[in-house]
Amino acid sequence: MRCRTASRSILRSFDAPLDPARQTRLDAHLKSCPGCRSLRLRAGLLRSRLAESSPPGPLPYFYERLRAKIDERPAAGMVPAWARWSVRAVPVSLLLIGFFAGAIVFLSPAVDEEMSQPEALLLQNSNPLSETITLLDEKAENRSLSVIFAVNEISSARRYGP
Repeated sequence: MRCRTASRSILRSFDAPLDPARQTRLDAHLKSCPGCRSLRLRAGLLRSRLAESSPPGPLPYFYERLRAKIDERPAAGMVPAWARWSVRAVPVSLLLIGFFAGAIVFLSPAVDEEMSQPEALLLQNSNPLSETITLLDEKAENRSLSVIFAVNEISSARRYGP
């Protein structure tokens, strides 16, 4: 057992009895260590002197002086804890809102001036199926030829090889 562990065990032994294994290790250490023996003797002497005397009473006019100090101390505000920290949180939240608003404004992607075909059709209020309707209204013979030529255009784009 080390001296540090022994000193803790000595002080604990004054409050409650130690378990038998620890007590035997402490006794073995006390036989070989004069420093820990003197600590046990001094702590026992101090404990016995404190046990003999009665606890001291308060000084004269202690309660009157204490009451005067309590009365002169300003009363704590009736503001709840959440209100106190919220006063500090308002500037921080405004700063964060400003930062994010600026980020949205300045870091937003640039808007292209050119519109896509669906956007243009919507803004012109035109019918996107008008070409399809004209194809369907043509004679069946012309319609078949248009479909054949359209298929050829698509298949020529898919040509594989060199």
